[in-house]
Amino acid sequence: MKPFTNRPTLTIVALASALAAAGFLASTAEALRTTVFMAPPTAVGVVNIATVFDRLNEAAEWDVKIKNLEARVGEELRARKAELEAGAKSLESMADGPEKEQKVDALRLKKLQAEQFAVMKELELDRERSLKWQSVYRAVREGAAKLADAEKFDLIMVDDSRIEISTQRSKDAPPLETQAKSQISALRILHAAKTVDVTEKLIVQINNSRGSASASATGAR
Repeated sequence: MKPFTNRPTLTIVALASALAAAGFLASTAEALRTTVFMAPPTAVGVVNIATVFDRLNEAAEWDVKIKNLEARVGEELRARKAELEAGAKSLESMADGPEKEQKVDALRLKKLQAEQFAVMKELELDRERSLKWQSVYRAVREGAAKLADAEKFDLIMVDDSRIEISTQRSKDAPPLETQAKSQISALRILHAAKTVDVTEKLIVQINNSRGSASASATGAR
């Protein structure tokens, strides 16, 4: 008696099973590929930071404040210098003696005080300039966060693709090659399309926010 099992039938069943398994593996692999490579695109915006700093209302307000301080310091220094020059001139006609020595000592003290005043005021001006940049940068960072939230940007970057490499020779400067390589290593963006430039939007965002804050502060007084 022949065996019940039919070899051609078994072969067909085995082939069908293998094809089904291969199809399952292929569909699984395709599903995995879809999961890996179908991440949503990142919405990116770039800004020209120099333009932003130049056109922010807060930066202009700081500049006025610093210029006024510079003017007051300059006026005081000129007054002290004129006083020293007048004192020195008056000494030229004085005869040597205790009175002249006393005035010379007083003049030296005034000169020392004037020098100390100049150093102190230069430090004060430097502090104000530093505070300006810290405050303006903080406003830019906060404004960028608000703009990103409002317009659904995932990333807003400083566009440094327009910066040209510049080198110069001087006594204490490093070699020109070192200067060039150092500048290149600090750059991050090689090209940015105009379509992703959000400089104008960011300027409007920051200036409007500052205007609203100033109006609220004025109304609360």
